[in-house]
Amino acid sequence: MHYWQAGDVLDAAVQTLINERCRQAYMHDMRGGLQAIYSSIELLARSAKNGAQNPALVDSAASLAKRATANHDQSVADIVNQVTGPDGVAAILNLADLVQQSMHFFRNDALAKGIALSFSGREELLILSERNKLRSMLLGLFALSIDALPPGAVLHLELSSADSYAVLELRSTLTYDAIRDTQELFLQDPVNLGFQELVLGSARRWIMTHGGRMEISPSADGHTALRIFYPLAAA
Repeated sequence: MHYWQAGDVLDAAVQTLINERCRQAYMHDMRGGLQAIYSSIELLARSAKNGAQNPALVDSAASLAKRATANHDQSVADIVNQVTGPDGVAAILNLADLVQQSMHFFRNDALAKGIALSFSGREELLILSERNKLRSMLLGLFALSIDALPPGAVLHLELSSADSYAVLELRSTLTYDAIRDTQELFLQDPVNLGFQELVLGSARRWIMTHGGRMEISPSADGHTALRIFYPLAAA
């Protein structure tokens, strides 16, 4: 029999909430892949009509259709792996790539609210981590920021390093509440928990398990900044 700890329940609940929140973005990505396949098939059909005159054009269109199908297959596999969660063995990842990929994932959500996503800092910071879990954490943090910010706001993401840590800082007009421990989240009565405190609580728990930490500190504009410290990969 498997017994679940409070932290396991928290992580599972947060993963479900993030999946639900990202549903439209996942659908947009899948439809984009299908549109590429549809366009390549149309091109292949037109090329086939003139195949006798230009066989090379048919070959080129067929190659394009194959690439579009392969790309869509990989995209669907990535989405399924992201939603279901398990990673297996940790790998060396470039944190900057994951941050920018996550920003791109939310491009339509941000555009719909007129929110600008800004990135600066290091373009390469290598860490040892489970890709799906880390990306899920980033999606949750970005989603709660976009949802809480007013139209026209700016969410600035900055990457740097300090000592032996990669540092991701989120700055905006959003004010973060204190991050509570897992036990504290579940012991309050009644248990009425918001998306922000659940995501922050789960993220800090996971980061601390991997030797890092999360901090909330005042920023220059009077709001608060969220900083994530994650150990750099060994050289």
